[in-house]
Amino acid sequence: MIILVRADDRLIHGMVAVSWTSAIKPETILVANDEAAGDSFKAATMKLAKPAGVKLIIKTKDDSIKALNNPINDRKKIFLVTETVEDACYIWERVKGIAKLNIGTAGVNKKPGEEYIPTLPQVFMTQKEFTCAKKMADAGVEVFAQITPSQDRMNFKEIEKIFAK
Repeated sequence: MIILVRADDRLIHGMVAVSWTSAIKPETILVANDEAAGDSFKAATMKLAKPAGVKLIIKTKDDSIKALNNPINDRKKIFLVTETVEDACYIWERVKGIAKLNIGTAGVNKKPGEEYIPTLPQVFMTQKEFTCAKKMADAGVEVFAQITPSQDRMNFKEIEKIFAK
């Protein structure tokens, strides 16, 4: 069972490892990222940052989809972390049971040539990411921007207002 999906371009770091895992108490953190799955140094760094008592798995997006669709994982509390909202949407389209998308510090590591629109401090989205988030929200997924569980939360209606300007 996926308890939360977080789009965060830094993947596993202090906020994810400490704040979010403390708040949602997953058994497993699944990082769905093609680059990280193929980079042993990046994977080792993330494993050092993970909290004790929580299993960390790093897979490609497609291998993550296979794992999430395996009935053996239905009863596990899984915290899914993707680099972008687009990646989260790609997985959502192929996996049932995703109910919440947290747009975290996505957009901190901006890609050249992309226009990023701020929603909250440290939370930026591209038009493509907004379109993906809207698709998910329109289908009933709870989409929100929030840096940590103790900080202000922006619901999707508020995000939508920013993009309507």
